[in-house]
Amino acid sequence: MRFKTVLVFFLSITCASAAFAQAACRGAFPNLINDICYDCLFPMRLSGGLINFGVAGDDYDTGASRSPVCVCTNNLSAGTPISFWEPRYMVDTTNKPGCMPLLGGIDIHPPYNAAEFGGEKRTNRQIGGSAKSAFMHVNEYINPVMTTLGIIASSPCFDSRSFDTPYISWADPTWNDDALSLMLTPYAYPFAGIASIAAEMPDAIAATFGFPLASLFWVAGAWGPMYPLTGNVAVANTPEQVSHLLLARLFAKLHAAGAQQSPAGQGALQSCGAMGLPQLIMDKRQYKTNRVFPWPDNMCTTIGRPLSLQEKGTARPQDKDYGYFVFQRKDCCAPYPMN
Repeated sequence: MRFKTVLVFFLSITCASAAFAQAACRGAFPNLINDICYDCLFPMRLSGGLINFGVAGDDYDTGASRSPVCVCTNNLSAGTPISFWEPRYMVDTTNKPGCMPLLGGIDIHPPYNAAEFGGEKRTNRQIGGSAKSAFMHVNEYINPVMTTLGIIASSPCFDSRSFDTPYISWADPTWNDDALSLMLTPYAYPFAGIASIAAEMPDAIAATFGFPLASLFWVAGAWGPMYPLTGNVAVANTPEQVSHLLLARLFAKLHAAGAQQSPAGQGALQSCGAMGLPQLIMDKRQYKTNRVFPWPDNMCTTIGRPLSLQEKGTARPQDKDYGYFVFQRKDCCAPYPMN
């Protein structure tokens, strides 16, 4: 009788602890003044001239803004070419469906089953030993800081959309189903296995010294394979690596679905708009990340770059959720003012 009492008490404590762990949702809305690394805006070009203000930043130079004058093809008007890195998006990663860390830790409590809850797990490989895998959810937010703060009053080159949440992974049935997700990207089948692993090293080396290789679109350098475009990570080294990889997969998924455009390159410049042109296979070079939660890293991280510096101190037991600001490369033709 005493054994049964102790057993019931233990199970009640365990269930309560598990329920509490699943109910926890930590977060904070980023301080748009202090948390964002505005050095990531640079380098920029204006009328063909390089502006860097002494910042040793990385630059994916498409060459579209090297001329002093540009022409808008939609209305044949002339203008000034400008290129820069615009902070446009926020992305957070979390284990709990419905948790939104970058909205202050808001939890909307959607219904979900155990398979939809994220976390790490160890699996035995056939050759012996164990490997750590992970599954996490992501949320995307549109937050064009330059117009939100009123820094730019009116310009066709800056994103003027209002704050929005266009993508939440727990509402996407393909996010935790690898086979179902490949229906969106059937071209990813040949790049599984050895082809993916072999391409990670050269991509990581390129990203270490600058930017990843656009031709190796099926990998994210040192972060891991880009496909399948789900929250399932077969090799989970650190929480920071998993979060960065899922961020890259998110944007690759949005590009493949036609929901994300590329504002970099000659065609985007001549379109004379802030949104850019459709790009179904994402060019990894157009994105840089800056962690803002649980605390800012003040770094501009290109896709696939090794994360040895970013990972320092970010694997504490209480750190289960991560948040990032995403900078996107933009080439634009700012039309001359018409009298």
